Amino acid sequence: MTPATPPRERHVPVLGLTVTVLVAAILLLLGRYALLFLGATEGDVPPAAAIPLPAGSAVVGESAECASGGCWLVVSVRPPDGTTPEELERALGTDPQVRLLGDLWDPRTIRLGSDVRGPLLELRADYWSSAPSP
Repeated sequence: MTPATPPRERHVPVLGLTVTVLVAAILLLLGRYALLFLGATEGDVPPAAAIPLPAGSAVVGESAECASGGCWLVVSVRPPDGTTPEELERALGTDPQVRLLGDLWDPRTIRLGSDVRGPLLELRADYWSSAPSP
């Protein structure tokens, strides 16, 4: 008859595997951050999905534009029914500009500004612009 394995020894392989997976995930995330920051150019534009639009808003146009200061994403948004573009602008806090902090996957800060264009709100999102002067 073989002696029973003590409970402590049974958990060692599980703990080792957990630590290995956790270390690998951290190294992959750090590698992604290095690629994001070391490979960053003025041509980088944030994805439209990074803009937190309220429910009922509709993206009707999206394009990237560039000039000597870098590139930015232009998104034309139709506000939800019963909401004006000015109300949507106030709700997003984009008058004159708001900073959207990054997340775990993409920690870069997005600067978001807006202009009312008739029935639409035109949003400009980029990684490079500086804060407006008071």
